[in-house]
Amino acid sequence: MGLRSLNINTSYETTEHQTQLLDEFYIPVLEQATKYYRIAGFFSSSSLSVAAKGIEGLIKNNGKMYLLISPELSVEDYNIIKEHGIIENTNFIKDFSIDYPNDNLKALAWLLDTGRLEIKIVVCTKSALSLFHQKVGIVFDVEGNMISFSGSINETAQAWMNNIEEFKVFKSWEDGQISYLNSDLSKFLSYWKNEHTELAKVFDLPTSIREKIVNIKPRDVWDLNIMRRYQKDQQLKQNKLSLFTHQEKAVKAWIENNYSLLMEMATGTGKTRTAIGCIVHKLKEKERLLVIVATPQNTLSRQWEKDINELNVIFDYETIIDGSNKKWKKDLELLLLDLSDNNINNAIIYTTHATASDIKFITIIKNNKFDTKILFICDEVHATGASKQREALLDEYEYRVGLSATPERMFDDEGTSIIRDYFGNKSFEFSISEALHTINPVTGKPFLNQFEYHPIFVDLTAEENEKYSKASQMIAILKNQDDYDPKELERLYDRRANISKNAINKLSALRELLIELIPDKIKNTILFVSDKQIEPSFQIMSELHIKRAKITEDESASKVVNNDGDTERQDIIKRFSNHQLQILVGIKCLDEGIDIKNAQIAIIMSSSTNPREFVQRVGRVIRPDTQKPISRIYDFIVSPVNFSGLLEKEGRRAKHIAQNALNYKDVKKAFLKKGVDLNADQ
Repeated sequence: MGLRSLNINTSYETTEHQTQLLDEFYIPVLEQATKYYRIAGFFSSSSLSVAAKGIEGLIKNNGKMYLLISPELSVEDYNIIKEHGIIENTNFIKDFSIDYPNDNLKALAWLLDTGRLEIKIVVCTKSALSLFHQKVGIVFDVEGNMISFSGSINETAQAWMNNIEEFKVFKSWEDGQISYLNSDLSKFLSYWKNEHTELAKVFDLPTSIREKIVNIKPRDVWDLNIMRRYQKDQQLKQNKLSLFTHQEKAVKAWIENNYSLLMEMATGTGKTRTAIGCIVHKLKEKERLLVIVATPQNTLSRQWEKDINELNVIFDYETIIDGSNKKWKKDLELLLLDLSDNNINNAIIYTTHATASDIKFITIIKNNKFDTKILFICDEVHATGASKQREALLDEYEYRVGLSATPERMFDDEGTSIIRDYFGNKSFEFSISEALHTINPVTGKPFLNQFEYHPIFVDLTAEENEKYSKASQMIAILKNQDDYDPKELERLYDRRANISKNAINKLSALRELLIELIPDKIKNTILFVSDKQIEPSFQIMSELHIKRAKITEDESASKVVNNDGDTERQDIIKRFSNHQLQILVGIKCLDEGIDIKNAQIAIIMSSSTNPREFVQRVGRVIRPDTQKPISRIYDFIVSPVNFSGLLEKEGRRAKHIAQNALNYKDVKKAFLKKGVDLNADQ
């Protein structure tokens, strides 16, 4: 193509579009270059970083750079030049690439090692205080065309991106301009040949290093920050975060609702990626931004961190702010100070609901008066309706995303109302039914895995029936009193619920089920139990030689247990995903958000009548995975004698999920045999 194919202006100057000089001139010109002569008062390898795409073009053209610079260098550039500008054929790097901010030093070394860059140092002889301050560039292309530019600009990231600069451009193919080009070329060559000794002396790198001609200057922090920010901007531009139609609709609804929305999306349909779409949208607006991601537990926070990093969403700074970080308060204060001082333009913190509602966290946020917008993403948002955790819903958060498959709080209309009010009184919904009947264009399958639902009916023992009956009688008596104590009533409800949760016959039913599943080499199974069922269920699995592990409050979400930096919980999940474990046992910790794609079978030994808990648990095994066939859900349902009301409640809970199961007709028949007509609710 060559230089003539470019739309090159006769002059350039800095505008409000700060990357204009770089994007519209420097990079495209270097992409066509075979030879680049440059006189620059100051040089920094940061210029290689921000112009990486152009430098790659010059290399593809088998080109070379020649730099005449002053002896003022940063210590980092000096060390690289000292090591690689003298020793020949060191082969420091096999391939030229700039992927990360500090790779500018590797690029400088590579260019020197391969002979693609030659540098000479110019020292003024007129006066000890004089500086070599000329700025001229000459570029040749493969077709013999040539341009030169001269003006105020140095060869640094700060100059190309941040300073107010201007320069003129002359083109060999334009009438009347060749004399200016020849003048610039003659100037460069005469200095390169050291023909201006009355004004300046020119030294090659070995001589300048050996005779200590090069001066070490302090690191240019602004130049470094600008280089990093430009690279992140470029990565953000290239980051084409792909979203499915329902995710795009959710992001659009969020924007239209003034950047505040409750997203009610079935587990496994991409709530996290949708929220990341909101993050990317805001990052592209380039305003100063702090993103706060709050989750129920540290394990889920680390999963968010992993997902965001894998999607190459780059922030100036990121950190974990919760109880696993003993100095989180200091880290948060310093982060906000860096934002306030404009040392960084954006940051993301991963925290928990407990920390986000902590008075210390709230005070730090409220006491910092800085011109930074805050995007608050609350995962499993239903938890923040609780009286303590709702303190996390601060007015200071201008942009808000609430995520939950089931945001409604059972028996807590006030908490539900607070959540809905805070997130703009509007929501975007994508239900389990929709997900099961909407085809993912990538896989050609529904967004959620098809599943079967198998109720396993368990009878109470005579003793348990008696206890259940007695508790029910006490509840009835208490409710008939005008001035009953609500807390006492709640205790009675809990006592009765625990009888059915921990029914002894569930253990024999579990043994029978596991024996039935063993011929299929049981694996990818999650077993949900109560506290009291952990030990006896482990004993059963031990007798059946099933490899298992548990995730409860006893397993740490912060203690690192291996060389990969995994916490105890992460290590257990990894071993389960790698099929080193056949069954993962959980109580509450596995209910919300944790992504274990290979999980295929759910055995629900213990559950409450809260539909959210049930939906969350089912959601663990119906997430899509290419290696996963139909999911299966085994639900233990207690049927006490003479208490059909409980079975009817269980039927309503089961129907919420079972109506989307492949075998729903069989489920209805099974309940009908127990005297419960699931169609009666329709």
